[in-house]
Amino acid sequence: MTQQDQPLESGSQDRPLTYYDVLDLDRDATAEEIKAAYYELARKYHPDLAGEDAAAAQRFSLINEAYQVLSDPQRRYQYDRTLPRKSYPLRHPTPEKVWREATDVVLIRSDRFGPLNQAMQAAIPITLDEDLLVLTMPGSERHLAGHLETASNRNSILNALELVTGRRIGFRVIDGSTASPVPPAAGLAAAGSDPWNEIIQQMHRRYHELTRRQQPQAKARFCREVLIRIIQTEEELRVAGEQDEETHERSLARVLDRLATVLEVPGVVVGLEFERMKRTGDY
Repeated sequence: MTQQDQPLESGSQDRPLTYYDVLDLDRDATAEEIKAAYYELARKYHPDLAGEDAAAAQRFSLINEAYQVLSDPQRRYQYDRTLPRKSYPLRHPTPEKVWREATDVVLIRSDRFGPLNQAMQAAIPITLDEDLLVLTMPGSERHLAGHLETASNRNSILNALELVTGRRIGFRVIDGSTASPVPPAAGLAAAGSDPWNEIIQQMHRRYHELTRRQQPQAKARFCREVLIRIIQTEEELRVAGEQDEETHERSLARVLDRLATVLEVPGVVVGLEFERMKRTGDY
């Protein structure tokens, strides 16, 4: 490994600065996210745009160095092996990322691998407000929810959430089967009152139930399955005429963005596939 593939020496938050820090990315960033981050920063710090600013020139050199390593799969793999397995807090937290990482932290630190393990694996993250992570449980797993609420387990989960997000946040489990309303700040209306919200909740439950969901082919099949449901719902709503065009488009954008978040891909990727399927009738 060359010297430039080593972690950078200067840093913050009591750990060395990494190439992921330089590009403002999480460790699970996709190739598309790496490229997008690089071009965004390059537009700001490139010498042709920053002029004679020495600090900007030095920053651009680090940005370019980071991109050269992280954009090359082999070099990135070798570089990642020099880093700690995990790096917190997450720079771009999503409900799915936060709960997945918190689950890993709790189960690694805990010797309670029975009901707590099952409960955390079964819980489905719905939305992340500023200080509250909202979860739900599939109906068949609802009996496990109580294991998240015992004093010792709840404290372990809260500590893990703080580590992962860098701030103290709480969590609440809602019963999707009874459509308990989520506070407006959490971004969801009462379940069952909006077909888009129903799609979002079913999407999270279905994704959690997938086997081998980290494999690209499994994600692709899941994406197609959800997009078919979205297209069918959109057509039904347009025929019914229950929403004005602006509201309809905002709701559609929201559910497509949520699907992209679940899949951990840029929203435009899901949007392009949605438009392709509609245009070709491939559903």
